[in-house]
Formats: sequence, structure tokens, C-alpha cells
Amino acid sequence: MAITPEQQRSIDEDLLTQVNVDTVLKAAVIYQKHADDIDFAIAKANSELTLTPLGGDPISADAVLMFQPKIGAILDVHRAHAEELRAAVLALEGAARRYGYTEEQIARALRPDTLAP
Repeated sequence: MAITPEQQRSIDEDLLTQVNVDTVLKAAVIYQKHADDIDFAIAKANSELTLTPLGGDPISADAVLMFQPKIGAILDVHRAHAEELRAAVLALEGAARRYGYTEEQIARALRPDTLAP
């Protein structure tokens, strides 16, 4: 799912005008953590959110057919929100570069576990 042009415009016009050299990486870290938290919560709950009929009766089967798509739609909304947050992180990374941050400084802020000491 790609973000919409309106969402990208919001990132470009609203979010990026609210950060400065001192806050750009802090904002990126917060947005990235929130996106990661959403992904983790969805992955953790995914097996619990797959319905199976409780009995052999037709009503249980119909209930699964009715509710499973609704659950899927709710999860899709959360996945789309995480994707929008990740797009914001990429935009904030670009802003950090324009503020003069190096790739290493950006990586240390956003991906500290992937760097050697």
C-alpha cells in the first residue's frame, strides 16, 4: 500500500516545517518507533485474529465469513498508518541530510543496533 499524494503533501508541508536541526532526528526516532510498535503488535496478534468456526453449525461459519474481512480491514488501516509513519521517517532523514547530518549520524539515531561500536 503506497501513501497517497495527500499524505505525502502533509508530510512535506506540515511535518517538515515543524522540525529544525535540533529536533529532526528526535522526531524521526519517535515516528520509527511508533511504526515498529504497530508492526510488532500486528504480528503478535495476527494468529489470535484469525477466526475459525466454533462449531460445525452454519452460523459459526457465517460469522467467520462476516467478521474476518472486518478484522482484515482494521489491520489494513493500522498497516497503512505504519507505512505513512515510515514515509515520514524517510522525509525526516532527507531533512536531516539537508541540515548537515552525516549518514553515520542518521544511522546511529535510527538504526543503532546495526552499527559496529
